[in-house]
Amino acid sequence: MEGQHMIRRRTALGLLTGAAVGASTLPSAALAAAQGKGNARGKAAAFDPKDPQQLALAFRKLAYSADDSLTFWWMKGTRYGVTGSLATAFWDMYVAAWFTTRDLADGKYEVKMSGCNFYTPPGGTTLLEKFDNPYTGKTVDVPYGRPRVSTTLMDLKGGSAFAGTAPPGMKSTRNTDIGPAWVEGEVLHVQGDIMMHNEPLEPGKRSFTVQDWSTYIGSVADVLDPKQKNPPSAQMFNDILDFPPWLQMGDYKGTYVSRCYGRKVYDYGSMPALWRGFFEQKFPDVAKDPGAVLKG
Repeated sequence: MEGQHMIRRRTALGLLTGAAVGASTLPSAALAAAQGKGNARGKAAAFDPKDPQQLALAFRKLAYSADDSLTFWWMKGTRYGVTGSLATAFWDMYVAAWFTTRDLADGKYEVKMSGCNFYTPPGGTTLLEKFDNPYTGKTVDVPYGRPRVSTTLMDLKGGSAFAGTAPPGMKSTRNTDIGPAWVEGEVLHVQGDIMMHNEPLEPGKRSFTVQDWSTYIGSVADVLDPKQKNPPSAQMFNDILDFPPWLQMGDYKGTYVSRCYGRKVYDYGSMPALWRGFFEQKFPDVAKDPGAVLKG
């Protein structure tokens, strides 16, 4: 279902692509330089966006975490249908994910993630249960899938906790990348992308292509601080993909696009109130302990 599919792609708010190593793997010379300067300017100078390990570390700490604490992402945005150069707003999006990470051997790590998205009419605050498709004239039910866990292996370049698994009857190919990254003043920006193509195994079925683009934004001092394992960060997210089957678009030609903004937070109570209200309405048992999903 589209809501669950988006949050396991990224993002992320995916909603997120591959990353790598813990703070202890930062090159010692760069870390010593940052500590010796003792200020944000010195730490910015010590960060080398062309160093694969530093780039991967920045991605992991801003997009995820370098410890095993339960962490949440929220994003708010708008979903559009696009034909030619004309965009039509479909609905507002309230996107959520929660995750833990675990260090593995050889600089790899594991991300366990779950998520749940909700939609409202553009500018509205009521849950969108049925959608009047302006292109086809059909009214379709809006699916809200029950949260479930995905487990993804991450490394320097590959993997995406938002990519999920290939849909039934599909062969999936994926390319992920992180970077470029850049520093402006005390603020570090790092990009993370995923490109995914699902090809049907049965002749005559339609393929499904996704491009997810994220930019994570946080403090360069936090990234270079080995004591700061899970720093605050923000995210800008866009995706460009084919229409999902549940919209019943048939052979209609067009593109499915979103634009979102969000933040990392550290407890359920810090998630947006509107999203929490929808979540507790739809999945009251899960809302009592979202982290339990990751243990199932």
